[in-house]
Amino acid sequence: MKFLELREKDVINCRTGDKLGCVIDLEFDPGSGQILCLIVPKATKVLCFAKGEFYYIPYKRIVKIGCDTVLVDIIEKECLK
Repeated sequence: MKFLELREKDVINCRTGDKLGCVIDLEFDPGSGQILCLIVPKATKVLCFAKGEFYYIPYKRIVKIGCDTVLVDIIEKECLK
């Protein structure tokens, strides 16, 4: 799968059923090339007042990558930075 294809998928938290947003970036280990986490901006109702918070979702917390969605199993407060 290409990164551009991943960016088009909605990220859904399995615990709550909430849509977190879409992947905007990846964090990876430069030594091994392994993906460490997905970076998803926190959705806000008023975008111009966004605090710039992001969900850093560990790769091991991905449950399934489907046609239209990426299902993750996270506690949102722990992944929000």
